[in-house]
Amino acid sequence: MNHHHSFPKTLAAGLATVCLLGAQYACQADAPGQADAEEQMGAQQEAEGGEVHWSYEGATGADMWGGLDPSFAVCDTGVQQSPIDLAGAIPAGGGGLEIQWQPTHGEVVDNGHTIQVNMAEGNTITLEGRQFSMLQFHFHLPSEHTVEGGVYPMEVHFVHQSAEGDLAVVGVFMDAGQAHAATQAIWDAIPGVDEAPAPLAGIDPNAFLPEGRAYFRYAGSLTTPPCSEVVSWVVMTESIAVSQGQVDAFAALYPMNARPVQPLHRRFILLK
Repeated sequence: MNHHHSFPKTLAAGLATVCLLGAQYACQADAPGQADAEEQMGAQQEAEGGEVHWSYEGATGADMWGGLDPSFAVCDTGVQQSPIDLAGAIPAGGGGLEIQWQPTHGEVVDNGHTIQVNMAEGNTITLEGRQFSMLQFHFHLPSEHTVEGGVYPMEVHFVHQSAEGDLAVVGVFMDAGQAHAATQAIWDAIPGVDEAPAPLAGIDPNAFLPEGRAYFRYAGSLTTPPCSEVVSWVVMTESIAVSQGQVDAFAALYPMNARPVQPLHRRFILLK
């Protein structure tokens, strides 16, 4: 187990929010079989106004993303791709991250690649002096990032966007333990893949933060096509607990929606 998912964002910053929040339209459910993958892709592109079908495995899986569409080329050619193995981090002292989250209304969407919670305005982070506003958060199984090669059962990604259009994503590992009330509230609200988003009143994203606030920091990309290298990554070093039953409930919908770890190349990882 070692893969991941994320949100589509076009290279044009202005379309990022549309693609991220419109993932349920741009990223339809994976086709039920791979036998007629090319035919299915063609039909899906027609049905979706040219949006390219991708998945995590098979003919449209992660190893194939770069060739599915010219706009996905950086999935293959990029040198700052995500996720990565968080190993060899350089201690850099604390600070640099302020999380300003509060209970906010949201809506739960099954977008065909993950369960996603689109958030109302009002939650921000300030990272190294720049402010980013939360758009949504979503889940991967297993964790997309690894730590010294170790994989967690799940990972949740909180996607924020700056006024200029680039992204900052806060990742939190989810380990098996006690049941997690906020996760359960989301699971209980999951609509069908073709159903309207389900309203979620007063979800508190702080419930997904671990007690310790140390984090890994690196420059990376979206973990889904088009793999744009516009993401400032923050991955918390500590995990939160969810029950094995909660992991299994997600796995029943998405048995594997994690992109494999990517080469670090000349980047470095800070531990703050």
